[in-house]
This record gives sequence, C-alpha cells and structure tokens, in this order.
Amino acid sequence: MDTLEQYRQLIRNILIEHTKIPFSIGNIQFETVFDGEQDRYLLMILGREPAYDLSPTVTRRVHGCLIHIDIIDGKIWIQRDGTEEGVATELVSAGVSKDRIVLGFRSEELRKDSEFAIA
Repeated sequence: MDTLEQYRQLIRNILIEHTKIPFSIGNIQFETVFDGEQDRYLLMILGREPAYDLSPTVTRRVHGCLIHIDIIDGKIWIQRDGTEEGVATELVSAGVSKDRIVLGFRSEELRKDSEFAIA
C-alpha cells in the first residue's frame, strides 16, 4: 500500500473512531463525509441540543463541521479541528511524520513557529 493510500485509510479510521464518542448533551449525531476523488474528509455534527437560555423545553438545531482534513500534494492538511486532543496528535501517534502534516487552520506565520509543515 502506498503512502497516499495509507493516509486516506488512516484519516477515514480516525474520523470513524470519533463517531463512536457520545456527545455529552442533546441528541447529537456524527456523520462522516469522504470524497476520495478530491481527497477531502469531514466529520459533521448534526442534531438538537437544549436551548436553556430560551426555555427548559426548547431545543436548538446543531449542524456543523467538527473535523475537516484534505490531502494536498501528498500532505495532510487539517483545515478544521474541533476536538480536544487534536487530530494532529492522533496522526503523529499513528506514525505520520510532522513534516507531512499542515495545520491549515493556522495562518502561515503561526505555522512557521510550529513543529509541523508550513505548506
């Protein structure tokens, strides 16, 4: 298996594992979106959560992206990471070199000061 396919499988596995973590409040579901042609991978959150600021019985719609990862020019770009641990940490723990991971959610100026790839 080549490196690119290993990255794809690793990213899919990480996102699928996050779908198994129960959300602490409300009726929130996780959904994965994998675009193999564009090498784009998303973990979406969907559902309803209590809106205690409005009423004890009212709920509010939740719909958003928790994790967004792209593979661009052979590097893993983390475009959005709403996790506590950090997807970059999970990738490094799985054996991906830091120079193959770009923290795309940070500006290029801030990336220069990190241990990860700039671009």
